[in-house]
Order: sequence, then structure tokens, then C-alpha cells
Amino acid sequence: MSQDPADPVSGTAPYLPGSPLEELDGTPGDDPFVRLASNENPLGPSPRAVEAARAALGQVHRYPDAAGRRLRSALSRKFQVTPDQILLGNGSTELVELLARAFLGRDGWAVMAEQTFVMYRIAVQAVNGQAREIPLRGSRYDLDAMAAACDDRTVLVYLANPDNPTGTYVTREELERYFSRVPPGVLTALDEAYAEYLDRDDYPSGLDFLRQGRRVAVLRTFSKAYGLAGLRMGFALAPPGIISALERVRSPFNTSRVAQAAALHALEEAEHLQRSRELVREGREYLEQEFRRRGLSFIPSVTNFVLVDVRSDAEEIHRRLLQRGIIVRPMAPYRFPTSLRVTVGTSLENRRFLEALDEVLGSLGALSS
Repeated sequence: MSQDPADPVSGTAPYLPGSPLEELDGTPGDDPFVRLASNENPLGPSPRAVEAARAALGQVHRYPDAAGRRLRSALSRKFQVTPDQILLGNGSTELVELLARAFLGRDGWAVMAEQTFVMYRIAVQAVNGQAREIPLRGSRYDLDAMAAACDDRTVLVYLANPDNPTGTYVTREELERYFSRVPPGVLTALDEAYAEYLDRDDYPSGLDFLRQGRRVAVLRTFSKAYGLAGLRMGFALAPPGIISALERVRSPFNTSRVAQAAALHALEEAEHLQRSRELVREGREYLEQEFRRRGLSFIPSVTNFVLVDVRSDAEEIHRRLLQRGIIVRPMAPYRFPTSLRVTVGTSLENRRFLEALDEVLGSLGALSS
């Protein structure tokens, strides 16, 4: 798709979210649709978060606290940073966009990986910036190549750790080497949307690099492990100067009263968070075991989803699964034309997906004998 010089995003394919259940016409048979496309938490939010959201509804005729002081104070205590190092966002995706808006400008360059979260490229192109994409190496970020790609025109680097859609992560040693090589004036956006699912000793927290004084913005979200995707609440942890710049370009009242209240209480629900982690770990191991048994290759994941190669046109497989009430994400827009990204669901949802997948792949002769 060619780009119109008068329209910097004319050559950019839009982000395509998973199909909302409300948009689907009817339900096959008597069972509800199984939604495994958007990396949502199948347990939902904690009961206390729901109670807080309901209570906040009684005040929705009033604007929210634009600064989100109570939630920022709670985040400050949890992560041991000062409130002026925290910015709330309408999901972490808004923070991705604010970083581009605040720091890139026309003709500024950003470095990112190929086949990573598509919103990085969209955010850059929306402000007339230039995106330099670095190929993955073995389904993982090549941080050495990304650091080497930064020159005197580079302003911003986007790193997803763990990555979406591969589900892989970079280690502490790799990230330390990256920061030792990247030019000091480059701002690194370290997107940790799936960090709560990690249980690896060598997984690096972006907070460690923030405390070292690195030029980094750590992005987190309540949409995944905390189960608040429908309320849209994310936050950035960064040096005060970076936060101040983001404050100047964000919309006023960008996070709602209801989202702030729910997130504040979700943050305190350690038991619910642990249950979410355990469900994902068990479900992910089950799915990967079943893919292996079927002879389907996949990228081992540390997140709440798995990228699996179905050896056929993923768009066609997606359509046939949808006819059977299963919603997954075909990954052709990420240049994985024969792969599906499958969110870990409940044990029942995982089994229903595999049963439907067997039917579809069996009808196409795509399963190993």
C-alpha cells in the first residue's frame, strides 16, 4: 500500500481488534462463543474491583481526578517510585502514542522490531515519524542489532518485554548489554504489558533500569493479569522529566473515574492476581502439550497466549473456527501468515478450542497422522 505524502498514515493498515461478542450474529448451537483472540483474563476482575467500579458509577456526572492522585499514590508505594514518575493512560496503548507525540515529531526516527505490536509503527507514522524495523532472530528481539541501528536521528526505541505476538522475552543480561550500547539520548519505551505472568529468574524488570538512571519509560497495564481490559487503564513509570513531557500532550481526563476506582482496588488483590497467573501457567502448558501432540509447531511462550503454526492459511482457519464458535487471532498482519495467536482460556475453553481445531484441520488434511 503506497503512502500519500499529504496523509502520513495512508499506507498504514489499521489495528484490528478481536471481534466483540456483541458484534457476532447469533451463537452456533447452544454454547456461547469462546473468545481467545485478545489476551484477556478469563477469570475477569477481582470482586473488590467490580464493587469499586459500581460505587464509582454513582459519581459519573462528575469529572474524574485528572491527575489520578489516589491511584498514582498507590502505584508509588507498590513500585517504590515518586508520584512525579507516574503517568496514567487510557490503557498502555495510549502511552505508546503519547511517547511518539511528545518526543518524535516530524522526521524523528524510532527503532522497533519487525513482527511486534503493530501500534508502535502506527503511533510513529501518525506523528510523521520514521520507523526503522529490525528483524527478529529466532522469534526473539535482536537487541544488539536494535542498539546498533540507533544513530543521531534516533529519538525513541520501542521494546516489548515480553513480546506480542511471539510470547518471548529478553533476558536481564541482554537488556543490560542493550543499555550499555544504545546512545544516551535515546528514550527506550519498555512495554511490560505481560510482565505479571513472568516467573523466570533472568527476566529483567524495567524498574531496575529506571532506578539506575537510564532514559527509559516502563509501560504497564491493568488490562491483562488484572482483568480490567474493558475499563482501559495503564500507567507509565519514567523519570520526572519524561512524565512532565507526556503530561503536556495527553488529553485532560484521559482516564475515567470508574477505571481509576477499579484499578486502585485491583492493585490490592494479590490473591486474585496469583489465581490468574496459575490459571495461565497451567492452561499454557496444556495448550503447548496438545500442540506438540498434534505435531503443530509453536513458539514457547511466557505470556497468556501462544503463537501456533497451523500449516495452512490462518485467515481461513480463523473463519472456520469462528463458524464453530471459537474466536482466535490470525497473524497475517504480523507477517505470520500460517499462525494463530491463541489466548489461554479456562480449561473448558481450551478444550473446546482444541476440539474445533481438530475438526477444521482434519477437514483440510493439515494434522499429522
